[in-house]
Amino acid sequence: MSEYERTIAIQAPPDRVFEFVADIRNMPRYMPTATRVEAQGDSRVRVEGEAHGHHYVSDGWMRSDGSRRRLEWGADEGDYNGWLQVREDGPRSEVTIHLSMRRDQRRADRRGSLSDDEVMDGLMTSLQSIRNHLEGQASKVEPAAATSESAD
Repeated sequence: MSEYERTIAIQAPPDRVFEFVADIRNMPRYMPTATRVEAQGDSRVRVEGEAHGHHYVSDGWMRSDGSRRRLEWGADEGDYNGWLQVREDGPRSEVTIHLSMRRDQRRADRRGSLSDDEVMDGLMTSLQSIRNHLEGQASKVEPAAATSESAD
């Protein structure tokens, strides 16, 4: 497994940050490439999106622990899993996102695979999108890998 992690400070109270990220309706507002996220019942989720001009659907699980301000998720195929943790940092919050991916599953599309830099960029743009929404800028940031075409 390859491990990736990024952290960002957000000028908002931790409970407000966690409430935003844990609400499944908000996930397309900050998850790179995601256009729709649906609860499937009993901690099950389906994510739909667009990356490199290709539509995708991914089924998996997600757990939310409000007392610890922590989300955990993973894909059914076991290709990846991760967590997001919100911590109090004085008058602001510190948000950390962690992703574990099987090296052979860092597929961007059928033509190529994601580099470590592209995965880290995706994590950072997720965090920037969360910050933008909570600090009143309300815009989703897309990673470069989501919009650029791979060479054949």
